[in-house]
Amino acid sequence: MFTLTDEEKSVLKAIARTTLEVAVKENRRVEIDPSKLPKRLQQHLGAFVTLKKEGRLRGCIGRFEPNQPLYEVIIEMAIAASRYDSRFAPVTPDELSEIEIEISVLTPRVRVNSIDDIVVGKHGIYVVYREKNGTYLPQVATDMGWSKEEFFRSCCEQKAHIAPEHCKDAELYTYEAIIF
Repeated sequence: MFTLTDEEKSVLKAIARTTLEVAVKENRRVEIDPSKLPKRLQQHLGAFVTLKKEGRLRGCIGRFEPNQPLYEVIIEMAIAASRYDSRFAPVTPDELSEIEIEISVLTPRVRVNSIDDIVVGKHGIYVVYREKNGTYLPQVATDMGWSKEEFFRSCCEQKAHIAPEHCKDAELYTYEAIIF
């Protein structure tokens, strides 16, 4: 199973923080020399970057598909969460000191047959029905105090915008995340 050391987590947090500062203050993308990074951060993995202000969501964007090195995914998702989460206005320079960063490094998705296969607090979920899809990270269910049924229903209806009568026909996937 994939793991990250405390040092590797600190490096990713520093990359996310520097990326956020440079993107918001200087409107440019930070450049990182991969030769100075631990090899594990160069593996191709999906990740989400969540921004919070005063404990409340301020932006959250991620990528499942591991089509580039993890450190690059963190750079791109930090920029996207600060600028392109359609639920929020872009992060401003005045807010930077109040922004907390949470990173979720994702394991590959696994198709499951039933919500009975979901372990609340351990699994994130991804639902797909025709062209609609949505996901919740593992911490969403515990943060909201949801049962697995509420977790699935909210992801299906609220996040993916799948009609309630079609949720039973949606494909369901679980994944895990290293959250820090």
